[in-house]
Amino acid sequence: MTPRVVLAGASGYGRLYLREIAALEAAGRLELAGVCEVAPLDAEARRLVGDRPVSADLGALLPAPGAAGGPVIGIVSTPIHTHVDLAHRVLAAGAHLLLEKPPTPTLEDWRDLLRRSARRAVQVGFQSLGSHALRRLAHLARSGELGEVRGIGVRGTWSREDSYYTRAPWAGRRTLDGAPVVDGALTNPFAHGIATALALDGSTGVDDVADIELELLRARDIEADDTSCLRLRTRRGTPVVVAVTLCAEVAREPVLVVHGARKRAELHYTRHALVVDGVEERFGHDTPLANLLDHLADPAVPLIAPLVDTGAFMRVLEAVRTAPDPVLIDPSWLRRSGNRVDVDGVDHAVTRAAEGLRTFGELEVPWSPLGAAARYGRDAGRLPLVVPRPALHPVRTLGGVVVTGEHPDDHPWHRGIGLALPDVNGVNLWGGRNYVPGQGYVPGELGVVREVGPDELAWCDSAGAVLLTERRRVRRRLVEGGWELEWTSVLSADAEVVLHSPGSKGRAGAGYGGWFWRLPDLDPGTVHVLTPDGAGEEQVNGRPAAWLAVVVTDARRPWTALLSGPTDPWFVRVGQYQGIGSALAWDRPLVLGPGRSREITVRAAFHDGVRVPEELRAPWPAPRPDSPV
Repeated sequence: MTPRVVLAGASGYGRLYLREIAALEAAGRLELAGVCEVAPLDAEARRLVGDRPVSADLGALLPAPGAAGGPVIGIVSTPIHTHVDLAHRVLAAGAHLLLEKPPTPTLEDWRDLLRRSARRAVQVGFQSLGSHALRRLAHLARSGELGEVRGIGVRGTWSREDSYYTRAPWAGRRTLDGAPVVDGALTNPFAHGIATALALDGSTGVDDVADIELELLRARDIEADDTSCLRLRTRRGTPVVVAVTLCAEVAREPVLVVHGARKRAELHYTRHALVVDGVEERFGHDTPLANLLDHLADPAVPLIAPLVDTGAFMRVLEAVRTAPDPVLIDPSWLRRSGNRVDVDGVDHAVTRAAEGLRTFGELEVPWSPLGAAARYGRDAGRLPLVVPRPALHPVRTLGGVVVTGEHPDDHPWHRGIGLALPDVNGVNLWGGRNYVPGQGYVPGELGVVREVGPDELAWCDSAGAVLLTERRRVRRRLVEGGWELEWTSVLSADAEVVLHSPGSKGRAGAGYGGWFWRLPDLDPGTVHVLTPDGAGEEQVNGRPAAWLAVVVTDARRPWTALLSGPTDPWFVRVGQYQGIGSALAWDRPLVLGPGRSREITVRAAFHDGVRVPEELRAPWPAPRPDSPV
């Protein structure tokens, strides 16, 4: 029997559904049973609807459960925050459901809707998933013709006028009257890019996303993001980077890029075009509604976007929904062009992120708060007793306070935040002099650190022989009231390697070596360190702790850092100089056998102002009025 269709939402994107319904009805494939719309219909809508009933109450248009007649399809193409209630009404009436994307505003709502949808076909309106170009690209990826897929990038540079954000009360909002909306660039206009990348990787299940990094920014006075970067890693191990903006200098169609070891492929999903190594081919596509009709006529025809296969996308949406509010881009990087706002250089940054599978922060894009927060690279200068190695310096709070030092007079080999290995098989790979029991610090062999790949280093002796290899990952993320650095180093050895420190050789309290952060020159009286178990250098140095706080009570520039991650003891100095580290070999050497590895992970969240950890609510010393600037 001919399916009957009830459409909720006949304006906005719903108008496209109404036009498609009219065409399919003319072809005899369905029958329009009614339209639910809260606003008066304009002339085109009235012509397309004809004499079919129109009501603001969807329930009045849906048949009672068990009513006679052919299958009923309810199409919900309304604002995001209304999806759940209307979808429940459709399913309660025993009808099948076509739900516009994103399906629900929360992951919990999605799980509930999935439970309610048993024995009903539920299609989500991800139009890009019906592209035959996507099918072809998936075949090329699976067959190995592209070579090993090293990652997937999505770039999107659109521009929206002021009216885009005034067209409806929910536009550009994260919540509306306390209800989640999540109307940001990633989750609404560029949602197709995320869903398509996940589908291409075969990672559509709710548990198929292993890791999500977000950089949510805004150029406008809105709640949601309009310029953002997302990096996720699927459980298959594929990195996916989605970089998008609604403040482009030049609007261009979104592109999904597959980085293959042999070939590079571009999917232009809005026009169903596939470009492989520069050769373009155009394809047809199936709409979600036409595909749903095919599926109802023959269940052997799979849905292109069944609700269950949007779980991975919903995992991303939930991460966006629960992330800290988007950060305002410094107005000095914004350009007003009539009724548009452009971000200076955003088009180039979006392209670089998708092509390099890097975040805005990693690319150190200057208008990105995370990009401006830390500079990563090798020390360009050559100083005596210094082993040049890649590190982070300067590192700043979001308010611009520099929290790292470089080449201080007391220890010229100290520089920013990085890995410091003072003794690897007797070779000094940090700088300075070597500690020898009974002799103190004496001149010794200084090694060399070589970069052998984007995220790989070789730690070598003075002749260039490799002692250790390091896989390094430095990630940045915005957190509530600040930003967090996550540093991960995995050290591996081909032959047995012994890592020492002065502490493992007998110098009490000096087990430094591992992750190390050199603070800037500060008045020692303004620098306070504490852990759950104590406060001050004597109580903190050499002891492991779940977290460590550094609180700087400078009168004009107070700031706080909250550190966590390592299971090794903390190395702490706040008197002689200010430095914090993790101690790999505190009082005994660390021995890495052949083929063995050792991971070091440290997270450091930087905040402007004095922020006492939740565990400590006692009054903290007020900033000293005589602190040096």
